Amino acid sequence: MFLFRKSGARRAGVRKNRPDTAVKLLRELSSSGSVVSFWVAAFFCAVVICIISLREQVVRYRPGQYAMHDIVSRVDFVYLDPDQLKAEKARARDDQPRVYRAAAIDPWGSIEKKLLNLPDQVDGVTLANLPDELRKVFDDPTLALIQDARPKEARDVYERNVHDYIDAIRKLGLVILSDQDRSQDLDRKIIIPGSDAISDNSTYPLSQRDEIAAKFALPAEKNFAFSLEPKIIALTAAWLSPTHELDASATADARNQAELRVPPEAGDVQYKASMPIVKKGPIKDSDWSVLQAENNAYIASMAVAAWRARLGLAGIVVLLTILLSAYVAKFQPRVVRNYARAAAIAILLVLMLLLPVLAGIGNSSLYLFGLAPTILVAMILTIAYDERFALGVATVHAVLVTLALDADVNFFLILLTGVVTCCFMLDDVRSRNKLIEVGGITALAMVAATVAMGLVNMDPGRFILFQCLYSGLAGMAAGFVVLGILPTIEKTFRITTSMTLLELGDLSQPLMRRLSMEAPGTYQHSLQVATLSSEAAEEIGANALLCRVAAHYHDIGKINKPDYFIENQSPGNNRHLNLHPNMSLTIILGHVKYGIEFAKEYNLPTSLFPFIQQHHGTTLVEFFYHRACTQHEQTHPDEPAISETQYRYPGPKPRTKETAILMLADAVESATRTLVEPTAGRIEGLVHELAMKRLMDGQFDDCELTMRDLVRIESSLVKTLMSFYHGRIAYPSTAATTSSTEFKKLA
Repeated sequence: MFLFRKSGARRAGVRKNRPDTAVKLLRELSSSGSVVSFWVAAFFCAVVICIISLREQVVRYRPGQYAMHDIVSRVDFVYLDPDQLKAEKARARDDQPRVYRAAAIDPWGSIEKKLLNLPDQVDGVTLANLPDELRKVFDDPTLALIQDARPKEARDVYERNVHDYIDAIRKLGLVILSDQDRSQDLDRKIIIPGSDAISDNSTYPLSQRDEIAAKFALPAEKNFAFSLEPKIIALTAAWLSPTHELDASATADARNQAELRVPPEAGDVQYKASMPIVKKGPIKDSDWSVLQAENNAYIASMAVAAWRARLGLAGIVVLLTILLSAYVAKFQPRVVRNYARAAAIAILLVLMLLLPVLAGIGNSSLYLFGLAPTILVAMILTIAYDERFALGVATVHAVLVTLALDADVNFFLILLTGVVTCCFMLDDVRSRNKLIEVGGITALAMVAATVAMGLVNMDPGRFILFQCLYSGLAGMAAGFVVLGILPTIEKTFRITTSMTLLELGDLSQPLMRRLSMEAPGTYQHSLQVATLSSEAAEEIGANALLCRVAAHYHDIGKINKPDYFIENQSPGNNRHLNLHPNMSLTIILGHVKYGIEFAKEYNLPTSLFPFIQQHHGTTLVEFFYHRACTQHEQTHPDEPAISETQYRYPGPKPRTKETAILMLADAVESATRTLVEPTAGRIEGLVHELAMKRLMDGQFDDCELTMRDLVRIESSLVKTLMSFYHGRIAYPSTAATTSSTEFKKLA
């Protein structure tokens, strides 16, 4: 049993240490960031599946598009026509009778008051002196009858007759309206609160006084003498005013209620399967609404078949995600290791996929909101990485957009044309005009592709023109958007564009001005290193602009204690003479740490940080090392020698060609200053010696610098240094000062 347990433990230990065990593989993947990147890819896939599932709500036809034939319905469906519903509500409002109320001034009371006042008005007045309205009615006999009613007994009888007369008229229930109100309610009913709806036959316009006066005959006959009866009727008709007036507020409320009573079903339009729903020709906004209703009904009728289609789409998305992940791992493996970058790319792709889908669900043009997001993806990734990587990722994104919008191959070809154009044109952003230029060229390419596809489809010229306008706007819009968000792109992907480098290369930048004032020797050294490194980078095809700008800032840490660095010291004033080598070493090594702190303080881009950290690599600080060794031998001869490791820079070693070039340029620029007579041979020998020394020291082990590159860098450095130290003929006036022999030889 003991042996069995021992052998089992041994086998478990062997399996654990095997290089192909799953645990070890998982551990390696986890340490490299691949596990997190896998979950990022899985999350991306799940979100994309959800977004693409919305394609069912996307109608393929757009307003303004030309239908080459009648579009028929695939299923029976009901469409709620907003125009028809609106018309039904308007009809309900119009059919609603208007509401009237009693006139503010009672017309019958007013007439009664005038009739009662009539005996006093005509008392002692002859017919000729009566007002016009009375003179036209009365004659002498009837005027005398009215005047005779002034005495008290006759007045009481007259007033009683007038009251009875007006009461009898009131009981007639006459509804008299103004001519304007009556004309608007002709052939319509009206509503008077407290009574049923009244038809127009029961109302009278004020202009029909004769017809209304005929209604007064019987009340007048019962209350007045035969000769006075027509006169009273005539006066009543003359003094008549509307009995009712329109109640605008009550009418509006009644009409609103009538509109609310109209059911939504009043706007329903029934369509049958195989029935034409849109006629051949341009598609209007109303036609698109019908198509959307038909599409929703069709999806609802699919049931199980719809889920099979969704499953198929999910499978396509999974395959595309695998393809995209493999492409990223192949051409940008650092994205896999840095899951933050992977997440940033995934979020970018998801957002730029969601935008065209939302536009597709609405009735916006797909040639604007469908093309622009993918072009934006291509531009951003080209700036952040390179053309090949951006082209591959943007192409996969174009496939996803085409699937999500249920678009045809023509749409994909137009989109692919724009992607290829912008990726190949956007090589280096050195100015703001570059992005606008690329956007314009991309727009022209997509316009040309749109024209070609329109001609293939035999679309009408007007429709092709509008689609060209939208595709051109998509390209231009992408350029302007990238221009606006360029700082955000740089911070998100931790990159530095050439445009930003050019701005940082301006020597009037605050940090460079401070360097020139506080450490002028270091400032001049940095300028010469910038020239050396940029020329060498140009020679091997590296990023010359990055090398030049990085050289400006590589020694900014010396601002902290400038007097402790030889280039800033005046002759005979060496601060290190009275310091222990360890203290001097701490100060020298500190300029790297302080350089990073200054870079962060002045918000320099992170792409410059490696140059500050790596321009010395892990090289030996030779001067103070040999000084320390000498002192150690003198004071502690019996103890072991000081290790070189203690006097090396902390690193890291250069990891790119550009940082390696800066390391060499920095070393040779400093070293050539020590040459008494910097002839071509001496400079060439010194440059080769320094290059080989760092090569043998392993400083280039972590970068992709080749021996061929190193030879070409040496040649460039020698050529540039010779231009720094070229000879000149001395002038006679300065020959003595410069101790020149050339003039003496000529003499």
